[in-house]
Amino acid sequence: IRFESDGEEEEDDGDGDADGARGRDLTSVLVTTLAWAVRSDPPFPGSDPSDRRADLAIEVMRIMFALRAVGAAATPDEELMTQIGILLCDILHLPNADFRCYDCKLAAVNLIMDAPAEYGQYLLVNNGIKPLLDVLNAQLSTVVIERRGGGSSDAAAMVPILAVLTRFSASNNQILRIVKEHIFPPDAEEGFQSKAQEERAKLGVGAAGGIGAKNMAPLDAPRGTTRWALTRLMTWPETNVKRCAAELLWAVCGGDATEFVLRTGFGNAVHMLGIRGVVDLPASG
Repeated sequence: IRFESDGEEEEDDGDGDADGARGRDLTSVLVTTLAWAVRSDPPFPGSDPSDRRADLAIEVMRIMFALRAVGAAATPDEELMTQIGILLCDILHLPNADFRCYDCKLAAVNLIMDAPAEYGQYLLVNNGIKPLLDVLNAQLSTVVIERRGGGSSDAAAMVPILAVLTRFSASNNQILRIVKEHIFPPDAEEGFQSKAQEERAKLGVGAAGGIGAKNMAPLDAPRGTTRWALTRLMTWPETNVKRCAAELLWAVCGGDATEFVLRTGFGNAVHMLGIRGVVDLPASG
């Protein structure tokens, strides 16, 4: 399990070795502290109101995220990176019922955004994909159904989990299948495929622009379902939320423009289709 740097190396000013050692020491202290917070007795997060291990774990992960974001963290050695990966997977398996555990899971998802694509295989083997999908559903409920946020708070709630699932789905076919079946359940596929066949027949062979469908709305997205909530996000006011939701759905549709339109509706899909060069978008301004 390796959490790589972004590939850019700073020029060595002669103190690089010392700075790198200090950075690795800091990361080691943070990882050790996080491990103690999550794994010490009594079982995390504890029942005593004075038990602040969950707060400590969240702050440690926020520091780790901030250090990576500003490029202040040295790349840990392989052993330390493995410890980080195992810890994050353990945190994902914490129960959602306790809000302290759930907040820890959200902090872990933020860190996983920086994980290499192959970390998805580790999560797959260790049953870490379902917890990510549970986070997706919970965040969709908060943003789309309960409408607690708006603007930047929507982005903070949705972008990390959407980005993580998109990255792992695009790089691992097994994860792609699991995520697709979560969003588009197999027990609803017969009805969808019947509607899709009818829609394709309307255009016949040789549809213009490489899109074999023209439905403006999703063919099968009942209110309250995961697929309904994601298609709602495709036209969300916050740009990053809109783009990330569309990227995830594009990935689970395998980059097939026709399937993308059938499942999400042309009205929702047109912006992503333009980004992908499938349709021409009018010039802005």
